[in-house]
Amino acid sequence: MSKLNLKIVIVGAGNVSWHLAKELQKNDQEILQVYNRSVGSAISLSRRLKCDFTTRIEDINKKADLYIIAVKDSVIAQVSDSLLVADKLVVHTSGAVDIGKIKHKRNGVIYPLQTFSKEKKLNFKNIPFCIEASKSEDYNTLMRLATLLSPKVYNINSHQRKVLHVAAVFACNFSNFMYMIADDILQKEQIPLDILQPLIKETASKIKMLKPKEVQTGPAVRKDKSSINAHLNYLEKGAHFDIYKILTETILDENKDEL
Repeated sequence: MSKLNLKIVIVGAGNVSWHLAKELQKNDQEILQVYNRSVGSAISLSRRLKCDFTTRIEDINKKADLYIIAVKDSVIAQVSDSLLVADKLVVHTSGAVDIGKIKHKRNGVIYPLQTFSKEKKLNFKNIPFCIEASKSEDYNTLMRLATLLSPKVYNINSHQRKVLHVAAVFACNFSNFMYMIADDILQKEQIPLDILQPLIKETASKIKMLKPKEVQTGPAVRKDKSSINAHLNYLEKGAHFDIYKILTETILDENKDEL
């Protein structure tokens, strides 16, 4: 099999594009151009990649083999409709958007299951990639491309990917929001967030070996009403109070049949 060497246009200049495009370059894929409506972001990413850029979708390079749409979910269909490239493979990187939102005959998805921030480096070898395509030859191309980036590549259809994305929101986004609440509570008492780092790491490491339900601890699991009431009294009324109460009641209900 010949070495894969694709000419690629990156559509969007956000966090995913920032990391994915650079990693593609490192693996001998040619980034022809970056498109983004905001000129500042387009210039920043094009300088990072040392490639051309445009802020006009009608000026997108038509000579690429692959067009990767990495924009917010709500505008994927609109961007795809405006992307006038004939007989080219067009894919998006979203976890929640159906492949059918891309109306091109050759469409697909290459979804990296990870949280991306521009300032945080990532080891792509640890990132799962979920692949989908409407044509078998395009699926094979995306599979080969993803395998260059990571050994963790999965054949995931649109329904499965949507379910996976829901689970990821709970596991990642909501968990991080809990860290934000914890940080807010600690800051009010001049306690550094660093003090929770060992606890957070140990909690995350447990689910490598055991089911989350098996390692759930805390006052709700113990049915420790005294501690629960003390926490609620401290939080008083407000958003944190409500979140604590809802989560505690949910955990209590989950464990109601256990001794």
